[in-house]
Amino acid sequence: MTSNTTRTTTSDRQIHLGIDLTSAGARRVTSRVPVASFASAFDAERLADLVAAAQRGTLDFVAIDDSFRLQPETVGLLRGRLDAAVVASRLGKVTHGVGLVATISPEATEPEHVATALQTISRVSGGRAGWQVDGSAPDRSVTAVTRAVSSVAPTVVRVRSDAQLERAARHADVLRIAATDLDSALEQRRRARTIAVEAGRAADDILVLVDVYAVTGPDVESAQARVELLDAFEGTDVVAQHSDSLIHVGTPLDLAELAEAWFAAGAVDGFVVTPSSLVADVAGLVDGVVPALRASGVFRREYPGATLRESLALAPSGVGVLAGV
Repeated sequence: MTSNTTRTTTSDRQIHLGIDLTSAGARRVTSRVPVASFASAFDAERLADLVAAAQRGTLDFVAIDDSFRLQPETVGLLRGRLDAAVVASRLGKVTHGVGLVATISPEATEPEHVATALQTISRVSGGRAGWQVDGSAPDRSVTAVTRAVSSVAPTVVRVRSDAQLERAARHADVLRIAATDLDSALEQRRRARTIAVEAGRAADDILVLVDVYAVTGPDVESAQARVELLDAFEGTDVVAQHSDSLIHVGTPLDLAELAEAWFAAGAVDGFVVTPSSLVADVAGLVDGVVPALRASGVFRREYPGATLRESLALAPSGVGVLAGV
């Protein structure tokens, strides 16, 4: 096992940024006119444009959930519940740099089939595959997949409880945590790194990213007006539906300043942004947040290599995959 030493100095650390492009919570709207965001409304060209924007911003990865439905067609042997894998495989052929993190349930699909799908994504993308799974998934299933694909697809786990954090810190590469304030993020990252070390891993073998639900605008008033528009359109409190995430309603510059402050405090390794709008908020992230972080010297200007592991600055494949299972 690796020793519990860090591989980089604090000054070398860079913020990691992912974007969640699943249908959940993401609305294909402009800042003025909301349109229902059913997954069936997306097409390959539209999604490719969004991923191209993430690529232009040198984001670490885009995440696609298993409920995502791009088109009813299938590719090769990837069918049914592997829709996220189908989407990622297609995107792997027309993108570069940006990671493609597909959610595939090990409960709904045999672990060996999940591994095969991830290996396919990795092959067509040149090593940019990632696997996302819910923290409630059975340990043994997650372990089986992680062991099989550690060399080609980092494991990203959504964590929503102390018990899930305890399990994920033992095997995951990336933890997506729910933290609505700085102190909570600090404590969760500290615990995760401690658990990783106790499991025989290095503290830097894991990244802790905070989930953010973003509603951005040129000023705070405009962003708040977009929230009110979404509430009126949906007939519900949209922000409340994302209460387990950090909520940002404001300008991209405000979000960049918050991200930098949390990062400097050691509370996070980065963030995964769920946009309220696939138009306004993706642009806000790529053209607003990213340039501000680059100007501060805490975010990359180009990809460091060809693979997702390189972008995430993770240990070489197979290091610290699992302990004590």
